[in-house]
Parts: sequence; C-alpha cells; structure tokens
Amino acid sequence: MNPSLGQKSSLYRELGQLLHSGKPFPASIQLLQTATHGPVQRLAGMLKASVDRGASVGEAFAAQYPQVSHLEASIVGASARSGRLDQGCHYLSEYYAGLDTARKTVIRKLLYPVFLLHFSAFIGGVPQLVVSGDWTAYLKGSVGVLVLVYLGAFALWLAMSMVQFEGARKPGVDRFLRMIPVYGKMRRSFALARFCATYEMQLASGVNIMDSLASAGRTSQSGLVREVVDRAIPLVRGGSQVGPLLMGDAFTPDLVRTIMVGEETGKLDEELKRMAHGFQADAMSQLDLLGGIIAKGIYFAIMAYAAFLIIRIALGYVHTLDQVMQ
Repeated sequence: MNPSLGQKSSLYRELGQLLHSGKPFPASIQLLQTATHGPVQRLAGMLKASVDRGASVGEAFAAQYPQVSHLEASIVGASARSGRLDQGCHYLSEYYAGLDTARKTVIRKLLYPVFLLHFSAFIGGVPQLVVSGDWTAYLKGSVGVLVLVYLGAFALWLAMSMVQFEGARKPGVDRFLRMIPVYGKMRRSFALARFCATYEMQLASGVNIMDSLASAGRTSQSGLVREVVDRAIPLVRGGSQVGPLLMGDAFTPDLVRTIMVGEETGKLDEELKRMAHGFQADAMSQLDLLGGIIAKGIYFAIMAYAAFLIIRIALGYVHTLDQVMQ
C-alpha cells in the first residue's frame, strides 16, 4: 500500500525540516522510521536500507518505484546533488499538500450528490414494496442499481487512467486531452509545473543541459512536452539555446519567453522556480474548478433520476388505484 497524498506531504515536510536543521539524511530518515507507522514507516525503512547498502539519496528514492514517483525521484536526486535537499523536500511537501487539499475539496463537494444517489436507489423500489411486500426483491433491485453505478464509475476511472498513461507517452493522446475544457488546462499546468521544477533542480545540481532537459521532459508526464524536448536535445548539443526550440503548442508563450530571457540574463533558475510555482497554483485552481463541475454534473444527473423515480412512483400509485377501483 502506497502512502496517501497527505502522508507524503507530511513525510517531505518533516524530512525537509530535519535536513534544514543540519541533521544528515540517514539519521533523519531513521528518526522518521521510528516515529511513523504504516506505509510511511515501510517507505522510510526501505529508503534507509538502500542508503545503508551504499546507494545515494537519489538512487534510494528511485529504487522505491511505484511508492516513489518519477517526479519525487527526480526532484530528490537533483536537489541532493545540488546540496538543496531540504528545498526539494519543501517543494514536494507543498505539491502533495496542494493535491491532498484539492482531493478533499472534491470529495466534500461529492458527498451530497452521493447521498442523493443512494437515497434515490433505495426509494425507487418503494412502490413495488408497498404493493408486494417483498423485501428481498426490493433490496435486490436497489442494490443492483448501486452495483451498476459503481461498476460504471470504476470502468470510467480505469479508462481515464489508461488514457492519462498514454497521454504521458504519446503526443496525439496528450493533445486530445488538452482540448478537454478545464481538464486540459489543468493537465497542461501540472505538466509545465513539473517540467519547470525538475529543470531548475537539475540545472542547479550541476547536471548538463541535455540531461536536465531529458529528465524534465520525462517528469512532465506529457507526451507533447517529451516530443518537443526529444527533438530539441540534439540541437542543444549542437550549440543552440533551449528557449527558441520549445516554441509550439507544448509550452505556453510566456514560459518560452521566460526561458529565453533567463538564458540571456543568467537567471534561468530563478525564472524557472517562479514559473513552477505559478503553474502549480493555476493547476490547483483548475482542479478545484473541475471538482465543482463534476459534483454539479453528478448532482443534476441524480436529480433527473430522482424526478424520473417520482414520476414512476406516482404512475405506480395511479395504476394501483385503478386496479382497486375496477
């Protein structure tokens, strides 16, 4: 079982605080192992075991996939090489804290629609129950409706997961996903936030531009970004600057301009850090908006279903009265 978003946020926040206080990584991770429990404790134990075997901090995190994502491994590895591991942990803590807050907001908005769904499912069979008194048939019908809804929701989640996985690898799928209102903008902002943060950390750690770009492209989880980066790397190796090579629909004009200015002024790391925070904030805003739209969509769908049930109940009573009066 992987740590939750909130648990990861706490782990990186506490690890960053320990490192910032001057405590070395092995001692910090050992302290967290003894002070935590569950998935976090297991992850801390595996990290400590890897370091004890001689692995670097970045290698230790990378070895824990899928408990540790490519983003985490890349940020931790780059910040550790640059001597700024506490800052890398701070970034990851904020990243997962934002995701956790957004997730809880979406769930909170879905509570009432979900309640209506279950209420509607159980009230739909009341007319037949009143007439027949068959509780078994009533429960089977009500539970059957909920089972179909849950299966449909699971199938939709599975399909979306597969499409997102393909979108991280294939530009065509990524381009299609970006066309979806609200979701597409959120996806782009998350991808560019990951790109900027990873690129900045890699450069600050002394990694060459080509490897930094390649790592940032992979971490972005965007097929479009990876395509542009893969096409740009040979040209960068030949002496070209990065900024002009990123023009196109994968990157926003503001980001391309910022990178070009940063390369000319020598302040690319500062600009990338600023853009990473900006894209992160925009992505969280879009995620909150998307959660509200989904909640309202489910609410109206359930209300329509409830209206259908009310009409069916009324017609059922009318039919029963007709039978009694005949």
